[in-house]
Amino acid sequence: MVNRNKILSDLSKFAVDAMSTFAGVKEEIETIVSLRVDKVIKKMNLVKKDEFEVLSKIVQKLVAENAKLKKTSNKSSPKKKKSIRKKKVLKRKIR
Repeated sequence: MVNRNKILSDLSKFAVDAMSTFAGVKEEIETIVSLRVDKVIKKMNLVKKDEFEVLSKIVQKLVAENAKLKKTSNKSSPKKKKSIRKKKVLKRKIR
């Protein structure tokens, strides 16, 4: 009986040690994989999410500003065309 308890005790110690070893191996593998993924990302020259969001907001503002400028230029362009047409007509009359 005492011998059996000692065997069970030794087996439980072995199991506990194996579990802690596996936990350590798991952490090492996660660290190695994380470092390799970071290395690949740096090689691919990818942009971080927060940088992308900032640039996206800037681009959206610029697009809206560009649309406003196009609208204002379209409104003023007919006046210019009329004045250009008048000048052409006057040149023709002068000749």
